[in-house]
Amino acid sequence: MAAPAGTTNEQPPRPAFVSLGMVVLDELRAPGRSPLYDVLGGSGAFSVLGARLAAGRARAGEVGCFILAGNDFPDGAVDRFRSWGVNLVIKVDPTRRSTRGLLEYKDSVFSSKTFRYTTTPLRPSPKDLPSHFLAAGAFHLLASPSEVEAQVTQLLSLRSDTSIVGDPLLIWEPAPLSCNRDAKEEHLAAAKLVDVFSPNHLELLALFQDITQGEQASPFHTRLIEACADAFLDSGVGPSGAGTVVIRAGGHGCLVASTAIKGRHQWLPPFYGDASAIVDATGAGNTFLGALTFAMGACGKDALEGAAMANVAASFVVEQIGCPELRQVQGGEECWNNSAFLESDDPDLFLQVLGPEESTDEN
Repeated sequence: MAAPAGTTNEQPPRPAFVSLGMVVLDELRAPGRSPLYDVLGGSGAFSVLGARLAAGRARAGEVGCFILAGNDFPDGAVDRFRSWGVNLVIKVDPTRRSTRGLLEYKDSVFSSKTFRYTTTPLRPSPKDLPSHFLAAGAFHLLASPSEVEAQVTQLLSLRSDTSIVGDPLLIWEPAPLSCNRDAKEEHLAAAKLVDVFSPNHLELLALFQDITQGEQASPFHTRLIEACADAFLDSGVGPSGAGTVVIRAGGHGCLVASTAIKGRHQWLPPFYGDASAIVDATGAGNTFLGALTFAMGACGKDALEGAAMANVAASFVVEQIGCPELRQVQGGEECWNNSAFLESDDPDLFLQVLGPEESTDEN
């Protein structure tokens, strides 16, 4: 059938990256400050930001941004995503409110905070995605083990049903509340379904020892974290068992663990252009994973190169509350927070900037 006037038979472009995380509209409260409303947050928003940083202006359209929204999703939030130049798809449920949360900081330096949803969360699943988003080359997932099993099964089934060839890169960020000793075996089993398993160090340790939510594991022992990562490598990550574990450890940087790495372990330090500029780390982990997913899935980086890029991307989130501002400067160069993200086809650039760390314990 011929296409009607004003339409085309061409399919929308397939993105290289899609996140199944939620976009959350946050209300932010802090002592002595006026409340902020409709602040972009959630793993969906921050992972898209990370992918967009890694993509750069030239490849911004390869970053898929899927939003499951309610009837009150603000135009300002839509405009913010559009300003990034990403491949934006919004699915609106007119009968429900958008996903909203209350983020309360307990002190003026944002060192302690609590969060709760104030509406029923709208959680995207593969069946919500349009066909061209189903065909993405790489996916970021934030889910419990049972959820990731359901999402991966549904995603691969839908891709098969629509004749999408090839398997996507899957990077799994475990839901923090699912990380406890009773769920260790479930996480080990679910990790076999994805290419990269990436908890933060407290979530990883909570699978092997009793850690109260919010408790800081002290002192920081790299050997213990490496041993826990090895448990996943020994069990097998990914369908072939040759996947990667990436542990995000905040101010301690990150651990990339893989049987493809000599000695299995490589630590990379965090990247902070100016440590005094750190304001709030909310969303840094999600941003890291968005950049890692795009770097590995769309740029052909290995996990070590991708993690180096991701460390740099995460540094753009900690300098303010919420997402950084994107500005165009003279000559068309992009600036986020008045700084340009490193862009280069040289796969060693980010490793040169960061310089891999030796694996040592801090006592």
